Amino acid sequence: MSFLRRVWQQCFWKPYFAGKDLEGNRYFEFPNRGGDRPKRIIQYISDDDMLAYVASGRRLSVQWSSWLTHTRRDPPTIEELRADLAHRKRVQANAARLEEREKEERSRLASQTTFVLPHSQSSDTPKPVEPLPEPKETRSDHRKPDAEAYDPWAAANKAPEEPQSWTPVARRR
Repeated sequence: MSFLRRVWQQCFWKPYFAGKDLEGNRYFEFPNRGGDRPKRIIQYISDDDMLAYVASGRRLSVQWSSWLTHTRRDPPTIEELRADLAHRKRVQANAARLEEREKEERSRLASQTTFVLPHSQSSDTPKPVEPLPEPKETRSDHRKPDAEAYDPWAAANKAPEEPQSWTPVARRR
């Protein structure tokens, strides 16, 4: 049956309409005569749109891009594209809300730190700094490390090392 199908496709080679995106671009799939994966193309609404997608910041949706590159097997549906658009709008609104909240927090902190100190705290004579009290050990069974414990650097610091001669040994196989 596959032989007849290939002959039919070679004789009547027509593109298959896969779908369109929310902006009106249409996507087609051409069966390949060699039996490999089909060729997938996009037909823009106008030639100006093609330049806008190629040269400027406009981008195809992720779903259609992955379908065009054969990463995705089936073309996306309009419902899936609409759901993705709504999700992107929600994420952008949440990001704007968080950014606004962060701005308010920064301005609130800036206004708190710029207030004038009372006269009693802003005297010109500095107060003497008291040393911190030594922390007392709470556990009586806590052992202090021995000063005479093994020090790996002690042997290295005793005598300077002299370079020694070295002769390579032939390897036996």
